[in-house]
Amino acid sequence: MKELVLCDDGKPELVLPLCEKYGCGIEIQGFYKPDSDEIKEEIFERYNNILTKDIRKYFHAPFADLCLGSSNKRIVDVTRYYFDYAYEMASRLGAKRITVHHGYVPKTSFIPNWIKRAVSFWNNYLTDKSLAFDMENVVEYDWTIQKEIVEKVSDTKLGINLDIGHAYCNSKESVENWIKGYGDKITYVHIHNNYKENDDHNGLRNGTMDIVNVLSLLNKYAPNAIWAIESNLNEMEDSLKFLKENKFI
Repeated sequence: MKELVLCDDGKPELVLPLCEKYGCGIEIQGFYKPDSDEIKEEIFERYNNILTKDIRKYFHAPFADLCLGSSNKRIVDVTRYYFDYAYEMASRLGAKRITVHHGYVPKTSFIPNWIKRAVSFWNNYLTDKSLAFDMENVVEYDWTIQKEIVEKVSDTKLGINLDIGHAYCNSKESVENWIKGYGDKITYVHIHNNYKENDDHNGLRNGTMDIVNVLSLLNKYAPNAIWAIESNLNEMEDSLKFLKENKFI
C-alpha cells in the first residue's frame, strides 16, 4: 500500500485526527522557521507530548536564505548549522527522513560550479548520518540540477522530494517531464495543486494541474516514493477523499 503522509504546517493538533482516521504518517513542519532554534525545546515538547510512538514521522528542515552550493563559505556554514539542527530535532522525535531546500536560484550562479560544490557538501555531510535526506525543488526551471547532484553523490541516503505544485507554477517543463526526468530518484513527493500562477498549496481538486495523470505517472516512474499531502489544512481531508475516489489509496 502507498505510504501516505500529511504535512502539519506547524499545527499537529489539527492534522493528527486525520492521520489516525486515514492511517497516515505526519510531516513535522513546526521547526521550519530559522528562529525556531531559539525556542526549540518548547517546540520539541509540544510535538513530543502529542505524537504517539507508532505514528510514522517525517521532518521538514528550516530553509529560508540557505544555500548548500553557495560560493560563500559562511553561507554554507550557516546552512550546515540548520541542517544539523534539523537532524537533532528529527532524531529526537523519531523521524525517518528530512526534507531540505538546496537554495539554488536560477541565474544567480554558474551551474557547473554550483553543482560541484553541492556534491561536495553532501559527500562530506552524509558521512556520519543515519537518517535520509530529500532535496526539494522550489523555483528552479527544470529537473536537471537535482538529478545530477543525486547521481554524483556517493551516498544513497540522499533522495529527491518532488514538489509537484512548485514544479507546476515555477517551471518551464511540464510536471510530467519532471517525473520522467527524476524517475526512481524521487523518494518523497509533496502533493498539492494550484492555477499555475502562484504556489497556493490548494487541495487536489482546486487547480488546473492534471492531478490524476501526474499521480499515475508517479506510480509508474517512482513506485516506492512516499506521498505527502501539503495542501491547505482546510482542504486536506477532501484531498484524501480525492485519492480514495481515484483509487490511489
